[in-house]
Amino acid sequence: MSSVSKEIVDAILDKDNINANEKIYNALYGKSSEQLQARKIEIAKHFFDSEDESTETEPETETEVDEISNNAEVESPEEPPEQ
Repeated sequence: MSSVSKEIVDAILDKDNINANEKIYNALYGKSSEQLQARKIEIAKHFFDSEDESTETEPETETEVDEISNNAEVESPEEPPEQ
């Protein structure tokens, strides 16, 4: 049994609920923090790998946006009358 697990069990057996609860939260936080850090690294690697592919498709997207904005300017309604 790991030292953290032993400390948690000892605190429970001693009916030190506050200390046991704190140790459980610390253990869970430590595990989740390690997993999140590993996941961040994994996501960052994939995020920057896919960036090379997305740069090729960006000009098409910009052209479509320009066309939409140009059409919106042409089709805009008349200015409202002054009050």
